[in-house]
Amino acid sequence: MEQNEPEPQDSQMGEAVLDAMRGALRVLGGMVQMAAGMTRMLAIAVLKAAAAAEHAVETTEDEEKARSEAKPKSR
Repeated sequence: MEQNEPEPQDSQMGEAVLDAMRGALRVLGGMVQMAAGMTRMLAIAVLKAAAAAEHAVETTEDEEKARSEAKPKSR
């Protein structure tokens, strides 16, 4: 016959510690994933801002070139 003996307190404490550690690692993993996602989002925003700035500079240069060509040169 098999008898169900209660688990020793040390065993229950060890399992509780392992459960707590697993939970902490899950939280840490979630934080790492969130940081990676935020970094990616920031990188995309920076690239879009750089592209917009480049477009603005090109537009300004084109407008200045058109203005200088439209002005009659007087001497």
